Amino acid sequence: MTQKTKSSKKATGMKQAFVENTAAIALAMKHQAAEGSFPDERQRLIAEAAYLIAEQRDFQGDLAFDDWLQAEAEIDALFADQH
Repeated sequence: MTQKTKSSKKATGMKQAFVENTAAIALAMKHQAAEGSFPDERQRLIAEAAYLIAEQRDFQGDLAFDDWLQAEAEIDALFADQH
């Protein structure tokens, strides 16, 4: 197996794990929002998602801001789907 294949499989696996936890994350976000602590939890979830996005591209380039915006949109969409 080539290094590129290993990296691709790792990224795919990480993305799949993130997707599989989507329902649990959204439920936790809904619960946190009900308790009034959603902003802190939202920031944490966005940070984790942005890290995964950056990791999938092997942290190449100076795209941290773009990663954050993408993660923010994904997390907010998850939360919106739960309402």
